[in-house]
Amino acid sequence: MRKFSALLAVLMVFTAFAGFVSAHTVTVDGAIEDDWTAVPDTHSPNTWQLYGDEWVWKDATGDERTDFNNFNPDPRVDITEFHITADDTYIYFLIKFNDLDVVGQDGAPGIMITIDTDQKSGSGETWFGYTSDTQVAQDGNANWEYQLLIDLANNQVTDGGVVHGDGIPVWNGGSPLDLVDTSWNDISSWDDTSSSGDMFVASTANDVVEVRIKKSELGNPSTIRVELGVVRAHPTGNDRADNGVAWNINGAPDVLDAMTTTGPNTWDEVQDGYVDYYADVDISQVPFFSNIAVALAVALGALLVFRRR
Repeated sequence: MRKFSALLAVLMVFTAFAGFVSAHTVTVDGAIEDDWTAVPDTHSPNTWQLYGDEWVWKDATGDERTDFNNFNPDPRVDITEFHITADDTYIYFLIKFNDLDVVGQDGAPGIMITIDTDQKSGSGETWFGYTSDTQVAQDGNANWEYQLLIDLANNQVTDGGVVHGDGIPVWNGGSPLDLVDTSWNDISSWDDTSSSGDMFVASTANDVVEVRIKKSELGNPSTIRVELGVVRAHPTGNDRADNGVAWNINGAPDVLDAMTTTGPNTWDEVQDGYVDYYADVDISQVPFFSNIAVALAVALGALLVFRRR
């Protein structure tokens, strides 16, 4: 009886501990208050900071290009925050805009997140998607193995509606969630039976897009090097052909806002055709134990208790 009581106590302790350090799992629904706890109000613009298990970039407000709004502010494409967190299975992204006023229509944002998983100079692709005439850092240190493309102009996107990955590029009639490799093949996935896979939700009420992708699709990296850019998008098009899906600015890059320390306007960063700023996010620093690790800890604790009896 004493052994059983001791074992039960160990199990209770480890269960409580596991709850305390549990993974930061995000419910992708566009309602951000319960899942994204970081509030970067005092955070300096154009810098990143860790808030517990959330990596947060705070972008300068009003630094977007205004080429398509008669050179008036264009808050629809003005990034204000970019969050990243992770759990055992998924990496989660939150992109917040100044005023995401429309989805599912021509001219809504096209979001591009490049993901460099090996951090090797010169290894990977350089071009942002949506034929945006823009490349990642010209020093070659942010060439990407994967790129996450979210086409909010596509008519499959509804306000607050869930969009799943399907492994078919949007330019071939697939879902407007694409996770492409360096050959521009969409490797995103979704399983209806287990409700697992890649998904996003856009909310005009909260001015955000929440996204999750499977770590395994990226090769389970411990660190990702990311760049972020936004264009205005057309509802359809071919990302690798002349009729691209980005609203085109003749003779200039099409990225209207980006994660960058160069300013005061995004034009100062992209005028040479490159976004040179990138950031490394160590997702192995997310303070959680996997379920397997917790189970092993419980088993080890129980074994030690019984060996002492």
